[in-house]
Amino acid sequence: MNIDTDTIAAIATPIGKGGIGIIRISGPKARDILDRIFRPRGGQRTLIPRYMVFGDIFEPRQTIDMTVHTEDALAGEEESEDKSLDQALAVYMPGPHSYTGEDICELQCHGSPRLLQEILVLVLKSGARLATPGEFTLRAFLNGRLDLAQAEAVCDLIEAKTPLAAAMAERQLSGVLSQKVVAIEEGLRHILALITVGVDFPDDVDAPENRELANLLGIEAERIDALLDNAELGLTYREGVRTALLGAVNAGKSSLMNALLSRERAIVTSQPGTTRDMIEESLDMAGLPICLCDTAGLRPGNAADEAEKQGIARAYTAAQQAQLLLLVIDAKEPPNQQSRELLESTQERKRIIILNKKDVAPSAVLNAHLAEINGAAPVCMISAKTQEGLAELKESIVKLCGASLDAEAASPLLNNLRHIQALQRAKAHLTAAASALDEELPVDFAGIDIENACFALGEITGTVISEEVLKEIFSRFCLGK
Repeated sequence: MNIDTDTIAAIATPIGKGGIGIIRISGPKARDILDRIFRPRGGQRTLIPRYMVFGDIFEPRQTIDMTVHTEDALAGEEESEDKSLDQALAVYMPGPHSYTGEDICELQCHGSPRLLQEILVLVLKSGARLATPGEFTLRAFLNGRLDLAQAEAVCDLIEAKTPLAAAMAERQLSGVLSQKVVAIEEGLRHILALITVGVDFPDDVDAPENRELANLLGIEAERIDALLDNAELGLTYREGVRTALLGAVNAGKSSLMNALLSRERAIVTSQPGTTRDMIEESLDMAGLPICLCDTAGLRPGNAADEAEKQGIARAYTAAQQAQLLLLVIDAKEPPNQQSRELLESTQERKRIIILNKKDVAPSAVLNAHLAEINGAAPVCMISAKTQEGLAELKESIVKLCGASLDAEAASPLLNNLRHIQALQRAKAHLTAAASALDEELPVDFAGIDIENACFALGEITGTVISEEVLKEIFSRFCLGK
């Protein structure tokens, strides 16, 4: 993919009002554009690279649309002054030691959306074009400042839902994953070299035995397996777990949601059927992003009205879309047909059965519920009102999702589906190569599969990648990054 030599610009801070807004410019004209629209204060004439300078952003007189006057009207008229737009800080970062590898200039202005747009338009008028989503990071990749795995980590870091997800993205951005992938590829290239020398120079070099080559392949395959271990958990930390509260009316689902969120998010009354629509909130549970969905209470027979009927239909839809079900049962009421049907209909799903209202439930009724459940799923006895058992419930949720309460120490390195699939392809090729060696086939056969495994690994770091894949990856980025 060719590197575009245009100078690009964009607003690098989120849309909306803020104390500061940043406009980023990258490309060969970046410094010229900055000199044209920014005037340092204090008599300073030039910008020192990588030093912030305070000054004024102005629109040069020649860029302002002006009405043509007659010579008589111009006679005696003072020369028009430049139009001042804002006070700002400016910094110039020359390439190749910059984020993109090109000359970069940034303006830190006041965070008015209208003002930022006006300044951006001025930058575009002065010789830049509007950057496409992710184009700054794309240029960083094409200029060798980041490999592809690191570039994707930039997007993951921006979109991280929890501090742990951000920490995982930062590890990938620092190059930890890339180093491991490159080390595996180098090991495979060494095996390929042994095969090539043995085939091309049989009289000069003793070709390695098939068993020796298979052992070397096994070492690299184990390194791939080590990366793939807990990859599913890595995806969970990155994407989160969609969780639905499901149960009969007045079972205490909304009270439980409020307790888990530690705030009054859902309306709670003694009247059954208070919740009519779905309520969604996000929370961080030991580093695990949980999207918690409270649903309308289920009731036997017909719903009280049309709104409740639609709410119950949405509850079933939420249950179908959820990755984890929290089945809330009123523990002070004896088991009934509705609770049995709820348990039976969800037995193939990942779920936790919650016996709520433990503080007012008779022991005999609690035991009757436990007998009905009979070890069919993890059970938590809680009181959403007093928060008794809430810590145990959170621990059960984390463990059922495969996570750990000591999440930071056990966090996996792999959390990107594209990377996982590439490693799985590489492992499949190594398995095929090992089979060829075990069957005493010519080593050339194994060499083809080893080369394909290297190709798959190169897709992770971007040493081999198609333009279509690059466009798909960077289209996920926000504008200005």
